[in-house]
Amino acid sequence: MRNAIRYYYELDVNHLEYKDFRYSFGEYTLLELDREIPIDIYQQLKSWHYPLYDIIPNKSQELVTMIEDKQYVLLRTHENYPVCLELLERFQIPMGKEEILPWHERWMNKVDYYEKYTETISNPKLINSFFYYEGMTENAISFYRMIKKDTPLYIAHDRMNSNFDYWNPINYLFDYRVRDVSEYVKVKFFEGNFSMNDLFLYFRRTNFQAQDYLLFYARMLYPSYYFDCYDCIVKGGEDSCLDRYLEKIEEYEFFLRDLYFAFQPFVFLPKIDWIVDK
Repeated sequence: MRNAIRYYYELDVNHLEYKDFRYSFGEYTLLELDREIPIDIYQQLKSWHYPLYDIIPNKSQELVTMIEDKQYVLLRTHENYPVCLELLERFQIPMGKEEILPWHERWMNKVDYYEKYTETISNPKLINSFFYYEGMTENAISFYRMIKKDTPLYIAHDRMNSNFDYWNPINYLFDYRVRDVSEYVKVKFFEGNFSMNDLFLYFRRTNFQAQDYLLFYARMLYPSYYFDCYDCIVKGGEDSCLDRYLEKIEEYEFFLRDLYFAFQPFVFLPKIDWIVDK
């Protein structure tokens, strides 16, 4: 990979580190692409001088580089603010005219794919856990079906697993404004670093409405963290990434129950017996 970077980007590479499907050297990160670059969002944020990472073109002035039959993009990274609820609060950029594939359709397609794929694998952790998380997804779908279809969209992030994700321009998309905070809360919960008081302060300061609470709860039911880990395992990663989620299944159910009752003054939520009656 060093030679490829020198050839395509004319950069010298002294120390190259590979982790999480990306190569890091100095102030640069060569990222393997698994989606199209959201160039419209990137250009808009850059025009506003928003401090996301820069996309560096190769020597042919192309943003995407094909190396050994895989697509890569080079980013110039930098130190920036750590991700926190206050930062998410400031990042509220409405883009109401865009359209997205509804969550329930994405989730149904994904769970159908994984159900078929699970029949072909031998990993006991995935086999024994899949149907539990499939059930959570079905509950999330039922909640999503209750939303009004004119709910506005915002610039958001696909995932919020790290500081890198927040500033990575490939990670942006259009979605409901609850996406960022819900993915952030899931990460913090499983890290053991979550505050319900801070979350409700965020809700008040960002003027959460009934539809927002409903969407947030649907997103908390949807186990994005599990499916991300599933993908990592089938790509050759260690299945130990599942351990933190499997060990906290009951704790997370109690958390969902607490959210259910805390949301009652703000929105009607259908009862989920296996959560509410714990």
